[in-house]
Amino acid sequence: MFYLFYHIFPGMKSIKRRMRTYNFLGDWQMINAIFVVIFLIGILYACLTGRVGIVVEVMLETPKSALLLFADIYALLIFWGGMLEICKNSGLLQLITNYVSMMLHPLFKKLDRKSEAMQYISLNLVANLMSMGSAATPFGLKAMKELDDLNGHSKVASDEMITFLLINTSGLCLIPTVLISLRKEYGSTNPVSIIPYVLIISTITTIFSVVMDRLVRKIGKR
Repeated sequence: MFYLFYHIFPGMKSIKRRMRTYNFLGDWQMINAIFVVIFLIGILYACLTGRVGIVVEVMLETPKSALLLFADIYALLIFWGGMLEICKNSGLLQLITNYVSMMLHPLFKKLDRKSEAMQYISLNLVANLMSMGSAATPFGLKAMKELDDLNGHSKVASDEMITFLLINTSGLCLIPTVLISLRKEYGSTNPVSIIPYVLIISTITTIFSVVMDRLVRKIGKR
């Protein structure tokens, strides 16, 4: 995500130069110190209010719950990652990508429908539709890199770069696999009931993003 904003906002380049010499070790030490202080304050408050037993019980149960939650979500990601790989090897992913790029092309008229940038944009959208963020991110970074190359590495983002960033961050999702997994883990009687609501909301946000993109672009050209 930093890479995307790095190419959108000119000021990010100077930030990146500073980050090369930034002391990340000291930063992590500061974060660790903050968490230790928060933890100690919590323990002290529990002692003062007579809730030490509750704190100990939570401390013993939380690692197990976190491990089970991680295993559940990770297994789901492995499954969808495997499905994505099967689709890729069978040629189905390429077929889907071709149809998606055909639908997206009106939003990226300056791009060739068969260009590398358009293919990566389509792959990113397909992965996001399946809530495969781990797979969508590399496609998104490659797409932005291709768009940046086409833009001549300019300090000003192209219209296509801005449009792609808006579509990418609007979160259009068909099957929210992670949310379904979380709802199932925490005892939902119907974890998949969230699908239509997520689809409706994400569709609205995506349409709103595209409309605002076009509106601002028109105003900017006046």
